[in-house]
Amino acid sequence: MRIAQLRDLARSEFGDRLERATPASVRDFLDRLRLLLHEESGEGPPYVVDSDEPARSYEEIVAAFFSEVLDRDPEGAAVVLWLLAFEQHFAMLEEDYTERYLTLFGDADPQ
Repeated sequence: MRIAQLRDLARSEFGDRLERATPASVRDFLDRLRLLLHEESGEGPPYVVDSDEPARSYEEIVAAFFSEVLDRDPEGAAVVLWLLAFEQHFAMLEEDYTERYLTLFGDADPQ
């Protein structure tokens, strides 16, 4: 995927300044976009678990991700890193909204 295509998709979905982006809508957008990116890659099924591969830690998975990004062409790397930053921002925003909700209304699920 090229930056121009990502820009068109994001602005079509969220508005010219991404003003319609919410944590929920971003999650849906990213899920659809990841499936599209996977289909474009021509790789096999998206969820393959190789039982011969030993379990890896979170740190190893993240290091492998950033290593793979270094091997991409500059535009492809920019797309992947923009998507990661976009996802992380809205994930933090969702956590902030949850904390504010709990501060205002308390725990709605008494146990």
